Amino acid sequence: MQELSSEKQVRLTVRAHDRLSEIFLVNSLFQKIAADVGQLEASVTPGIYKARFRIGQKQVDQLIEVSPGAGSLEINGTPVDFSSPVPLVGIGTDQEIHQKAAHKLSKSVGEKKGEGSWLFLFIRDTVGSDVAPWEGVSLHDLDGTLLAEPSQGICDQENGFFALHLEVDPGTYRLRVEEEPGECYEMFIRTVVGWQTQVFALTEAAWLPDVNAYRAALPSAAVLMAEAGQGFDAGNKITRQAELLRLGILHGRKVVTEAAVAGLLEEERLNPMQVILAAHSLSGQGNASVAGAADIASLSALLKKLPADFYEHPDLQALMLDQKAEMRPVFPAPPMLRSSWDRIAQAVEQRKAIVPPGSLTAQIAGGLLATSLWLVHRLDSLEV
Repeated sequence: MQELSSEKQVRLTVRAHDRLSEIFLVNSLFQKIAADVGQLEASVTPGIYKARFRIGQKQVDQLIEVSPGAGSLEINGTPVDFSSPVPLVGIGTDQEIHQKAAHKLSKSVGEKKGEGSWLFLFIRDTVGSDVAPWEGVSLHDLDGTLLAEPSQGICDQENGFFALHLEVDPGTYRLRVEEEPGECYEMFIRTVVGWQTQVFALTEAAWLPDVNAYRAALPSAAVLMAEAGQGFDAGNKITRQAELLRLGILHGRKVVTEAAVAGLLEEERLNPMQVILAAHSLSGQGNASVAGAADIASLSALLKKLPADFYEHPDLQALMLDQKAEMRPVFPAPPMLRSSWDRIAQAVEQRKAIVPPGSLTAQIAGGLLATSLWLVHRLDSLEV
């Protein structure tokens, strides 16, 4: 909050449309006088101000007139028309046909490839390209064995989407995209007993340097979770908050504020991905030394919101590496987040036993993308 010296100050409250939207307040001299996330409060003099609301790389400005003698003024912010691979209601890439398809197919009976957890993959095209959204996509188990290919899912060229729903054993899976012949990348997807892991991606051109292809962009993919049978709901508030959290972290925005954490803790139920992403942001994005005492306390409170089955999740196990415990986790399977990988790599220098020799985690270090929220691996550093 910014206090300005004036005899006629007005108490200004600006609320963003979305709780994890950044807010910046600028005066008539184009000086930023306050900033916050979700809600901003400042004492200002009468005049014209501009509130800027930002989500990810999208922003919208709103002019505010503060009249003399107002005492206090409350402003509700303009929604930000942000982009997302998740077809949420009321965003720039929503597309109702995708919303309905994702809802219906995520609630369908998944093809049985195991038992106890579910994996739902939804890749979509929002620009009307001639390339099928499923081009080059395949799903593999941890050993690299092919589990599913596009022909086993719903391939809808006319409406620009691909959907695949499987029941699988709880564990880690490898989602691959072949950009060009012999040019394969993969990310790692974790499923948990009793839950459906949902992966959404947009097809994009040239998301990799020197690659002339239009394929599902793994670095900007979104991962959500829903309890078994619930499926995807484009208008679900919790789903939307989880995606806003991912977008903030992806673009280096500090959206996990004390107020944001307090809001999460007030929720009766959370999407587990909210907890996983917020926890890694609070714990220093792979560098525990930058996490303060308040962040550590918030982290502990957030983790208590998760069901017990999630404590075997590699991305949560990576957080345990900071704790002085006799039992240390081991990582035969890679985590989903790049920040988790960084924590594991730091810990390996002190205790190599946490990564079993010959495991997939031990093999992938040479082929990782440096600029990705997710742990994205180039496959040509391994024998496939």
